[in-house]
Amino acid sequence: MKKLKHIYLLVFAVFLFQSCSTDDFELTESVFIQDPYYPGLPIYSEWGYNTFGAYIDRKPFVSTNDEIPAKIIVNTDTLHLILKGRMGNESVDMRFSIKGYPLATNWDLVELDGKTINLKDLGCSVTLKMNGVTQVLKIIEGEIKFNRVQRLYIDEEAMRIILSGYFNFKTFLQNEPVAISYGRFDLGIGYENFYNY
Repeated sequence: MKKLKHIYLLVFAVFLFQSCSTDDFELTESVFIQDPYYPGLPIYSEWGYNTFGAYIDRKPFVSTNDEIPAKIIVNTDTLHLILKGRMGNESVDMRFSIKGYPLATNWDLVELDGKTINLKDLGCSVTLKMNGVTQVLKIIEGEIKFNRVQRLYIDEEAMRIILSGYFNFKTFLQNEPVAISYGRFDLGIGYENFYNY
């Protein structure tokens, strides 16, 4: 009888393994692992978890599974990194625009590896869309750091770029100083979320 139980378990395990094939695994899915030190934010990682998060005056602004968390759009020499997420029940979009990066494809993003960009520099801007209202933020101080930019290969085939880093800045919202703090991102950038036009 014990032998029969083991055979049933083995057959069940084989069927279970086959149903979880690599076709089911999506590189575009988000994996949110909460940071134990910063509640509501994802941990900082460099694995392509497709997550981001930051506090906007203590309220978590984070990626969701409802839509692609990030897009990169390149117009002539300006790179736009757009983060789409939620703050509570509210949809929020944050756009970092950085001049001087006329990248042709997502593979060219490795040029950002290790770069820290001062958001007060000429040619940089941050735009925030909340409650359907878009505003260009006046930056008091802050930066975005592309801590690690790497190519992801699966079976020796290049699949996407993993873009990981941090951002922090101070600005004004409704004429009041606000800190966007502990910002972190770990994003997979591929065909579906890189645009050059």
